Amino acid sequence: MKAALRRGPGRMECVELPVPEPGPGEVRIRVRKVGICGSDINRVTEHADRWDRLVLGHELAGEVDALGPDVSGLAAGERVTIAPLVPNPASPWSQRGLYSLGDDYSFVGSRVHGAMAEYVVVPRANVLPLPAGLSLELGALIEPVTVCLHPLLRLGNLLGGSAIVTGAGAIGLLALQVLKAMGLRTVIVSDVVEAKLAVARSLGADATVNPARASLREAAAALPDGGADVVFESSGSNPAKKDAIACARGGGTVLLVGTTPQDVSFEAPLFERITRKELHVVGSWMNYSAPFPGPEWTTGLWMLETGRVRADGLITHRFPLARVADAFAVILGGRETFIKVMLEP
Repeated sequence: MKAALRRGPGRMECVELPVPEPGPGEVRIRVRKVGICGSDINRVTEHADRWDRLVLGHELAGEVDALGPDVSGLAAGERVTIAPLVPNPASPWSQRGLYSLGDDYSFVGSRVHGAMAEYVVVPRANVLPLPAGLSLELGALIEPVTVCLHPLLRLGNLLGGSAIVTGAGAIGLLALQVLKAMGLRTVIVSDVVEAKLAVARSLGADATVNPARASLREAAAALPDGGADVVFESSGSNPAKKDAIACARGGGTVLLVGTTPQDVSFEAPLFERITRKELHVVGSWMNYSAPFPGPEWTTGLWMLETGRVRADGLITHRFPLARVADAFAVILGGRETFIKVMLEP
């Protein structure tokens, strides 16, 4: 089968690998669509040779191709997506429904071979049938939708509130739509790329701010309570993390979703704002809860199927798997604006 492998930092190549066989309790999926995640980008650029031996990719949709022994409830040709985390059922974290908080889970596309290939094998428990009206392309975007839902579903009723989303990449633009669907009155989106802010406005943002040209903190101060009820930090940018704390109202919530490869330092008055304003600073890691894989996944599929979240317009580039090097050239080249790049094995 054709598969994408890294050939050193920043270099991707389409190669031939054996077709994997499903074992007991496993399903082989014929991959049709696979999105390139920010975590895939980090692995492709990282100076660590272990990524040269692993097929990446975990945002996928395709069809059931073959069933291993003891697998039921699926049929060949059925359209599916997957939840890529594979819990260790013996882990105390898994037994509490906190599947990603231990360090003994497996993960499709980072600990075992992933979906940047014509075929991938996953456990039956990780396979989710797609609703009849949902395209394969949208099915491949369910995983990033669940990344947004995971922290937001922990917050309770947000009806009529306000939010700021920092970063108008795929996660930020999906979060914008989830927040609007949850009934927030005002959602402001910030990014330093004007083209992405235009997409945010088309998807329902009430206002947009380019922090390179205007003050996000001033926009937050103009909200009714002098700040946002919720700040969803998805950019991973260190200045955005500082803005997130500065932009939350007293008693508000800061959701830290975007990761960062660099140390973050907070000035003493900004850090003290967390205590003086009694902010809730919430970390979010992945997108799973009980019963596995969690309501994030059932809710996300429903939101995509019903159009409450419009994700197809976020796909800016599509490449056949044979052109995986061109796909990463777009991402790493810095010459084109992209939101979600999709590979089509």
